[in-house]
This record gives sequence, structure tokens and C-alpha cells, in this order.
Amino acid sequence: MTVNRIARWLVLGLAAGAAWIGLSAPAQAIPVFARQTGHNCQACHISYPELTAYGREFKLNGYTFGEAQTLPLAAAIMGEYDTLSNGKDATTGAPTCTGSTTGSSATTNANCGHAELVQYSIFYGGRISDNFGMFGQMSGNQFPISNAGTFSPTADNTEFRYVHRILSADSLEPEAVIGLNMNNNPTMQDVWNAVPAWRFPWFPYLGAGYGPSAAPYIDNPSGGHNKVGIGAYAWIHKTWYAELNLYHSATGPLSFMNWGNGGTEVGMGNDVLKGENPYFRLAYSRDWDYSSLEVGVFGFDAHTYECNPADSNDYNANPAVPCVGSLTATNHYKDIAVDAQYQYNKGEPWIFSAAGSYIHETNDLTALYQALGSVAMPNHTINEFQIKGTAYYNRQYGVTLGYSAISGTTDPMQYAPGSGGSATGNPGSNWWTLELNYLPVQDMRFSLLYQNFTKINGGSTNFDGAGNNASGQNRLTAAIWWIW
Repeated sequence: MTVNRIARWLVLGLAAGAAWIGLSAPAQAIPVFARQTGHNCQACHISYPELTAYGREFKLNGYTFGEAQTLPLAAAIMGEYDTLSNGKDATTGAPTCTGSTTGSSATTNANCGHAELVQYSIFYGGRISDNFGMFGQMSGNQFPISNAGTFSPTADNTEFRYVHRILSADSLEPEAVIGLNMNNNPTMQDVWNAVPAWRFPWFPYLGAGYGPSAAPYIDNPSGGHNKVGIGAYAWIHKTWYAELNLYHSATGPLSFMNWGNGGTEVGMGNDVLKGENPYFRLAYSRDWDYSSLEVGVFGFDAHTYECNPADSNDYNANPAVPCVGSLTATNHYKDIAVDAQYQYNKGEPWIFSAAGSYIHETNDLTALYQALGSVAMPNHTINEFQIKGTAYYNRQYGVTLGYSAISGTTDPMQYAPGSGGSATGNPGSNWWTLELNYLPVQDMRFSLLYQNFTKINGGSTNFDGAGNNASGQNRLTAAIWWIW
């Protein structure tokens, strides 16, 4: 029996078990923070991971509300089944779906209709003291169900917070919350849902076929959780929020924030940060009646090595070319973004939310230009627009519709033709995402997601010069997410 078939049966078994429990369990969820505060998940989430006003307050106060738990743990698992409109490369005839059929050593090509246990996560943390708390997550996607599969979780979104509350003389509510924060993923410390770490689509859908080649650095920095930010924030009158973090590669004393992924710069490839890299966040928010509104700005200024200077034997996977001379140049990314979010959270029968962001990046790819000659020019721009609207009925039946658009500088070398590339060197892409949800209980979600691409990498037909059309990359995904 192949691993793919095993995964399919596991997903089907998960679906059957989840449905049985969902129809028989009480309508509340009990993950780690719900147990700590005594509230169910509806108090903190519109639907995970989108936070309510109380959820934002809980996070900004360092996860310290309620009573510390003896065993502060929760777990989640996600399975899905993907299908693709046109799953074959027009030139080679090979499948273009992502996924694995032979375990961790598999290629990225697999059957275009396939079941996967996408991710499991273990959550830990919460209140440590009156002023200190944390959120921790480790995740993996390999299981010991064959000789090729291993149980190998690694560090996922993780942060520590220390808070100080400035109290007023005539109120139990603090005038301000001042905090120190350390985290391993730029924007994961945020409490609104238009930033890259927490925006729609919510879960790690595997994807299928080809997609956009371009994205701002802050949106998709390679290497995942190999960056550690240390900084401070202030939340004043529950209205004004300001934050400044400095990010460094997760090495030396900071390597524990990237455990399981390697604790040195060796092996981090070309995503090693040079020195300290600032991230900032400013936001205005207001809560009234059942509504809340936020508008804000955020940005990241990052310098990265194209050739890893910590590993003289590792340059672009070529041990014969060490990091010397021009190869030690850095790439420079300047990302600035505006975002907004609105929520109406009366609870029954309807709740609504909407969020969107626009990210503008200017970059200087001197390292790529000088060392590899893999870009036609060193300076580029990338623009990314994302917007979504969500509605839930009785907190059980949900629909979310999102629209995404990417544009940027045309570069025939960076966005080269070929399967999945760009025939014109243009990174422009547009697509719609529709997700339908059913929650028999608040800690379990059945989802059906459809993504419709109208343009990929500068074109709608034959966008890569290899005969592939944007509509051929449309996909339908059925998924189950369960946390306990």
C-alpha cells in the first residue's frame, strides 16, 4: 500500500471520527487558552485564528488572564484532499500537483487528486506569572506510517511576552499596557488579521499546480522561523498601538526559537539576515457596541545574504564556490504596508468581518545581480493587495471570499519563461478564493476551498511560454481541522 493511499485512509478515518465526535460533543472548545480563562473559543475568536476584541486584549496582556494550567497543552491536526483543474504540464505532460507519494524524499510532483495529512501542531504556554506569558507551537507533516515517514515536529509560531500595566486611580482598566516581546516570525505577534502571518486563507493548504512567482519579502520570507525579533510595544487606552522589533537570524543563544530546523547559519541557505533588521507597527483601533475597527501601517527593512558567509562551503548548493568578494553582497528589502479590519460580533445569528492590506516593496537585489547574474537589474518593486470578507451564521456555517493581486517590475531573468514561470517576465497575478465552512463544534472545522486564477505571472493563457493557462491551475480543496 502506498503512502498516498495510507494518507487517504487516515484522512477518511479522521473525517469519520471528527463527524461522530462533532455530532455528540457539547458546543464548546477546550484548547489551552480556553481552559486557562474558563471561556470557550467563541470569546477569543470569530473563527480561529481571527481574534475578537477580547482575544486581542488577552494576547496583548501576555496571555496572562485566568489561572495557569498544570499541563498547558493543546493539539491540532489538519487533513485535506486536493484536486486541480488541469494537473499536467503542457510541455512535458508531467503532473504539476504538489504533494508526496513516497515520503520525505518524494519529488514535488504527485497525483492531482490526493489526500494528505497536511499538518499536526502541538500548542503550549499561557500564563507563567502575573506579567509573563507565552504562546508556543511546534508543527510537522511527517508520520511514521512508512519507512520514509518520521515524527519530526519543528518550531512553529512562538513568542514570549512580558507586560506592565499602567493603572488609573479611578478604574480597574489599565491606562496602558507596555510590553516586551520575543518571537520567531515577523507579524505573528500581531493581533489583527490583515498581516501575512494571520490572514486568509487561514490554514496551510498544500496547493496544487503553479502559482504566482513573486511576493513581498515580509509576506513569504524563505526559511520560515529562522528569524528572531526582540522588541517593545505599547497599547494605550485600548486604542493606540505601537511596536518596534529588531530581527536577527536564529543563531547562537537565539537558536532555541528555531529548534528542529538547525541552530546555526550553516544550512539556512540564502535567507541569513545581516545584523539587526527593524520591523515596526502602528495601529488605531476602536471598539463600540458589537463592532470594532482597526486601521494601521507596518513595515520591515531586511538585509539578507545571497551567499551564506557563515558557511564557506555552501554557495547556492555548490560547494566549489565559497563566499568571497562580491558574493558577500546582500539583498535589501524595504516593505511598507497599510491595513484595515472591521468586525461585527453580536454572536447570533450573524457575525461579520472584513480585512485587507496593501504591501509595497522596493528591493535592491545587488547580491543576485552581482554574484549570480540571475536578475536583469538590481532594483525592483512588488505590490501585493489582499482583501477578504467573512460571514458566519450561528457560528456554525461560514463563508469567506477573498481577492488577491500581485504586480511588480518586469524582469525576464528573475521571472523567466518555462513551466510555471513567466513568458513575459511580468510577475502580475490575480486570483479569487472562496471558502465554505461548517463547524459542528467550535474546535472542529470542515472546509471546502476553491481558488480561481484569472492571471498568473503576467498572463491568463500560456502564461509561462510552456502552454499552461491560469485557469488550469484552479483548485478545489476539502479539509478537516480539529483542535483539542
